[in-house]
Amino acid sequence: YDRDDHNRRNTSVYYTSHTTSDPTVLAKEAAKVDPVTYSAAPRNWENLTFFHANGHSTLKNTIELLDCWSSRPDFPPISIYSSDAGSNDTYWRHLRDGRPMLNVQYHSGVFVTPPIYGKMMLETSAIVCPSISEGFGHYINQARAAGALVLTTDGAPMNEFIDEASGVLITGVGARWTGDKVLMGPGTEFNVEHELICDTVDRVLALTPAERSTRAANGQTRYHEQQAYFKAAMAKFRRLLRQELTPGRNATA
Repeated sequence: YDRDDHNRRNTSVYYTSHTTSDPTVLAKEAAKVDPVTYSAAPRNWENLTFFHANGHSTLKNTIELLDCWSSRPDFPPISIYSSDAGSNDTYWRHLRDGRPMLNVQYHSGVFVTPPIYGKMMLETSAIVCPSISEGFGHYINQARAAGALVLTTDGAPMNEFIDEASGVLITGVGARWTGDKVLMGPGTEFNVEHELICDTVDRVLALTPAERSTRAANGQTRYHEQQAYFKAAMAKFRRLLRQELTPGRNATA
C-alpha cells in the first residue's frame, strides 16, 4: 500500500497477530450442566479416529479426502460433516461404484450445535485439514485449540500454524495457477491430491501413540501462545489509541 498508493493518509501498520475461539470451551461448560450429553470421552492415541468438517466450503478439499478414504478401507474411521454438493456427489459415486467406505461416517447437511461440535473435536484423535486455501485458518486453529493431532497442507498459511513438531504436514503439494483473480498473487491455492493425503495418514499410523500425543500437545501450546500474544498486542494497541486520541493524558489499560 505504501509503495503502490504512496500512503496518502500516512497510515501506520501495527501488527497484532490474530486468534480464534476455542470450540471446546462451550462443550466443557455444557458438560457441567448436562454431563451425560456433553462430557467428552477420553481421546485415544492408540486406536485412532479422524474428523473433518467443511460446511459449504469447497476449499477444504473434502472431495479428495473422500477419494483417499474410499481407496483405503484399512484406514481408521473418519467422521465427515459436509454441506457442499460436490462432496455429496462424490460420496454417493463411490457407493454406486461398489466402494462401501465402511470406515467413513458421512454426514451431509447435518448441523451440530457448538457444544456438540466442541465435544467431537475433544474426542477425535486427529483432524484432517487438507485445505486448498485458507484465509486466516480458523478451522486449523480450532483443531490446535482442541488438542487434536492436525494434518494439513504444506503451503501458506496452513503451514504457518502446523509443522512436523506440532502436527503432520501434507507434503508434495503444488501451487495452483490463479491468474489475476487473487490480489495476493500466486502461491495462495494448492493442489492436494488424495494420494498425498493417504501418504500423510500412513505417516500418522507409523507414529507411536506418544509421538502423536506430543505433536498434538505442541500444537495446542502454540495456539495458547498465539492467543496470549494477541491479547497483549491488543492491550498495547488500545493504550496507543488512547494516547493518540487524548494527547498529553496519562492513559492506562
